[in-house]
Amino acid sequence: MRPFSEDFNQNKQHSIIILISSENVKDYLTRLVKDYNIYTRECPYCSHDRLIRWGYYFRQGLPLTGMIRIQRLRCKLCGRTTHVLPSFLLARRRHGVKVLENFIRTFVDNHCNWKQLLDISLDLSTAYRWLRIISQQAREVLPDIRKELLTLIPDHPLKESQPEPVPSNQILLKRFLLLSRQLFKAAVRLAEPKDPLKEDLFCFLNLFLTQKTGKPLLTL
Repeated sequence: MRPFSEDFNQNKQHSIIILISSENVKDYLTRLVKDYNIYTRECPYCSHDRLIRWGYYFRQGLPLTGMIRIQRLRCKLCGRTTHVLPSFLLARRRHGVKVLENFIRTFVDNHCNWKQLLDISLDLSTAYRWLRIISQQAREVLPDIRKELLTLIPDHPLKESQPEPVPSNQILLKRFLLLSRQLFKAAVRLAEPKDPLKEDLFCFLNLFLTQKTGKPLLTL
């Protein structure tokens, strides 16, 4: 089976998405029906407080088989459209967050031979592009993760930022995984039992980065 290659135009002006917490397709479709708050959010373009359903489109979510129906929304004031994406999917990609997670863990844990261990759904050129993007994104968002972690755990033994040489991508992503996992565990402890978090780490990360920086995982 030939690996899928990214064929998206990276220079194209992307539409703004609304990301919602969803652990699988069934959970996502259920939320679209039951969570009315999705449609009372502010328009991401003009801040009007009313969005209406405006059809849908289908996209892949590798490694899942089949197509996933993604809801479109339209602002009643400015008429611009956006779409509601579940947190288990990567924005503007063919893949789910699980493929990115496996790729990062493979790169970190098998630095010398990671290319031979790639997921079948990634070709080498896509893997290098992902590595460049996620490394840059990790470097940009680590301060946000540290800040949020200290908010949830004030006595967390995080050292003050000190000038240091630019770390390699392997060290940078290893640090990114470590602090992200600690933040996820802290958020789980804070939420339970009143609102248990069912998501895995990278679903949580995707939602967290979108809310804090406006950029989902693997987006610059």
